[in-house]
Amino acid sequence: MSETTATEEAFNNLFIKACRDQQSGSLDAAASGYMELLESFPQAPVLHYNIGLVYYEQGSFQQACAAFSRAAELNPADGDILFNLALSLKKNGDVEGAIVSFSEVLRLDPISIDTLYNLAGCYRETDRHQTAVQTYLKVLSLEPEHKSATNNLAYMYHYLGENEKAAHYYTKVLEYNPDHQAARHMLTALSGSGAESAPESYIAGVFDDYSTKYEQSLVTELKYTVPEQLRSTFDTLNQGRHFEHGLDLGCGTGLSGQPFVDIVGRFDGIDLSENMLQLAEEKDIYHTLHQDNIISFLNKTTDIFDFYIAADVFGYVGDLQEVFALLRERAGQTGLFCFSTEKLEDGEYTLRQTGRFAHSVKYIEHLAAATGWMLLNRQDQPIRKERDSWIEGSLWFLSTVRRPS
Repeated sequence: MSETTATEEAFNNLFIKACRDQQSGSLDAAASGYMELLESFPQAPVLHYNIGLVYYEQGSFQQACAAFSRAAELNPADGDILFNLALSLKKNGDVEGAIVSFSEVLRLDPISIDTLYNLAGCYRETDRHQTAVQTYLKVLSLEPEHKSATNNLAYMYHYLGENEKAAHYYTKVLEYNPDHQAARHMLTALSGSGAESAPESYIAGVFDDYSTKYEQSLVTELKYTVPEQLRSTFDTLNQGRHFEHGLDLGCGTGLSGQPFVDIVGRFDGIDLSENMLQLAEEKDIYHTLHQDNIISFLNKTTDIFDFYIAADVFGYVGDLQEVFALLRERAGQTGLFCFSTEKLEDGEYTLRQTGRFAHSVKYIEHLAAATGWMLLNRQDQPIRKERDSWIEGSLWFLSTVRRPS
């Protein structure tokens, strides 16, 4: 065997081993093998492409972008390279770059369904709503039963206020998956049918998906300041008061608990969304975090709380009877309960077409008195933006009523 043949065989064996390491999940070994090969073959697009896949799987999206970019320079007509470059750019936060790369894939293959679907998601993420709608429709023209595109199209039409079209596509989602709780809840909201609360799977799913951009969206885009408004009113009503044990109901990322952390000795939080709880844990606000619903948690706990906060939580719960009663049961004799609601003029509560509940002042006042709470203060004011208008709401402060011995 000649020296050249032996060298070629060694390189071939190293490439095969790197590929096998990649397939078996030994990613560091695979990366090491590809890097060694790149020293000898720096112009080989397949090596840059494969190591890009390794970096992507490792979550090293910046390195993945660099690898796929180099592979694309060397082989600009390879749609797979461009597609994975687009995915990496989006993961790295460069959505505009992803749009360019996905568009280039479509120039090579105009009917690539995966590319169209991912491009629609980029348009949706950058608020190009009508373009996103048209792109999802293009996906469905090529694959009429594309379930994810159908679901996203229903959401887009709902967001844009085209409720008849939204209902049509939510109905399609339920035809494909009768157990799709989010679609059923939204269809209920659009139809005006009664409901007592939003499904847990719907709430958890919404906020798991929303978690990374939750605070930016809520505070910057929707002008949401309810926690700060509650704290400001608290300072007016309860100057200098401190609490031993607080519970943040639907704590999310900790946005609601943060303004009160200095007046609560031990602060616990509960939420349905695992992703939101992970972000809350990083803030060092809470002593303990629980992934649970409010009623389940209160039925299980033996703790006594003297402070509750529920900011923008009851938009997902219509009938508050059991919640108020359980909170009072776990509040002892000196509890304070502050929360917000979306305002309803007539009736008790209703599920709006947004998928959130609104409650009337009379309903909350009656329920508070019936479950052992005393009204300390109520302020009616806008609580956040919805498209181009403000949602009217109420900020509430209730105190426990001392029960006869």
